Amino acid sequence: LRPKPVHGGIALKSLGIDIGSSSIKIVEVQSTSKGFQVTQCMEHPLGIAPGHDQELEILEYLRDFASLYDPAQTRFVFALPQSRVAVRNKFFPFSDRLKIAKSLAFELEEDLPFSSDNAIFDAKIIRTVGAGAETLACAAPKIHVQNLIQRAQDSNMDPFLISAEGLAYANVFEKWNEAPPVVAAPALGLDEEIKPVRQVTLTLHIGHSRTLVCAFDGSSLIQIGSILWGGKNIAEAIAQKYEIPYIEAIKELQTKAFILTNKQGATFDQVTFSDTIAKCVREMARDLQLAILEMKSEFNALITSINITGGVSQIQNLGPFLTQVLEVPVNRISALDQIPNISFERSVANGAKMGVALGLALEGFKKPRNPPVNFLRGEFAKENHQFKMFWEKWGATIKVATAALVVLFVYTSLRESFSLSLADRTQEVLKTQAKTVAGLKGRAASENGIRKYIRDNKKRAADLKTLASVANMNSAMDIAKKINDAVPPKSTITLDIQQLSVQDQQVVLQGYVNSPKEMNLLQQALTNVSTDGQVKQGQSRLSPMPGRTAFSFSFNVDRNIEKVTR
Repeated sequence: LRPKPVHGGIALKSLGIDIGSSSIKIVEVQSTSKGFQVTQCMEHPLGIAPGHDQELEILEYLRDFASLYDPAQTRFVFALPQSRVAVRNKFFPFSDRLKIAKSLAFELEEDLPFSSDNAIFDAKIIRTVGAGAETLACAAPKIHVQNLIQRAQDSNMDPFLISAEGLAYANVFEKWNEAPPVVAAPALGLDEEIKPVRQVTLTLHIGHSRTLVCAFDGSSLIQIGSILWGGKNIAEAIAQKYEIPYIEAIKELQTKAFILTNKQGATFDQVTFSDTIAKCVREMARDLQLAILEMKSEFNALITSINITGGVSQIQNLGPFLTQVLEVPVNRISALDQIPNISFERSVANGAKMGVALGLALEGFKKPRNPPVNFLRGEFAKENHQFKMFWEKWGATIKVATAALVVLFVYTSLRESFSLSLADRTQEVLKTQAKTVAGLKGRAASENGIRKYIRDNKKRAADLKTLASVANMNSAMDIAKKINDAVPPKSTITLDIQQLSVQDQQVVLQGYVNSPKEMNLLQQALTNVSTDGQVKQGQSRLSPMPGRTAFSFSFNVDRNIEKVTR
């Protein structure tokens, strides 16, 4: 697919750009009056042949892509590969975001495989626990952030933010547009001995060269990992087994890959092909089992299920095979099915591959109550050109306005003396008119006295209008007569009215009839009395009676009340 050109629209767009090792995935999300809508998704396969200049192909494609959008109305969102971002689950005894940001370098210093002096830090609050906060503390080497910024600028794109793959991918499954959940302090066991069991769901995004592992407690992301394994490993195994070129092995993987769950009746070639893929998948499963053990140790986690997405997840019977190996239910899911507001037709391939790009696009619309993780900080923070542009455009106007303000202050000081003399004159005229028009004398001939005179007369006039409007009002007895006239004769229904309530224009009627059929006849007859022809059936509060059917109807009637114009 190619993106649709922008024709001067004012709707803000967020583009999640996932640059993988075998293709570029892009998802477009557009703001609407009701929230947001996913409007497009695109995939551009990259050349993977030996000697191919993949970086040049990426820049050329992104330049062509960027030319189709208005930079003023578009947010370009990129992500660092998860393998280049260190993520640790940390608990802080405070929940203030600024304090957390200042504490990150100290808290992560011993956990980082690189120097904290050469890193950019940020954090995602998972949930607030009493006065504290459980967070995912993140750090990325500056060199990787700088290289991604340079790639974006070479593609004629100004990155709105740079996040991480796993954090963005989690947006598809989290309540990303809501504030982090709040739990009571005892709900989080910080003591290792009393740490509660956490029901955890794993979601794997299996790509070409890496597998992203996200752990969710409910709808909250609690840990992220990356396994250096993907479709590339399977393709290499196929190429080695059948002695074919790597490109041909990739095609075989994309079009024919399967794992046999039952080898009975299968041919020798089918069994061989299945075993080649299964043996390779077991390597990933062993790494995943180690990651699961670490989670169980750190969180006292109970892995309840595993979901898989990504291009490799489309291998036939991959889910059942992993279920047998890991002894945990493994099911394939679609990232696009997790989002309701999609304006194009979903497909299995897009649902499998677009998870990270979709999450990045959503990251661009996050609010301050749950802000995105952004490595454009410190020396990489975006310069604020808005004030400079504002002054260049409105500087002359502001100078004129300042001069006018000074003149206004001078005029105000001179006007004060004029105002005092006018106030004295006004009081004299007020007393004269109060005596002449309203007949007020002495203390009553004041501003408050005149206001009271006006209020009393306005109230008297309003009361007269109200009285006139209800002079011809239909009484409750009139309404009862209309209902009696509209009800079918005794030969048709046996009616026993227990309650008749007339409140303003609304009438509530409760009672008994002999059957549901009689109740329907009564409801139809009452539409002739209703002003809008509607009779609503409600829940009767009457006690059940043998052989009788209780009913409760409410409808509006015309009380013949004229509207009063104030």
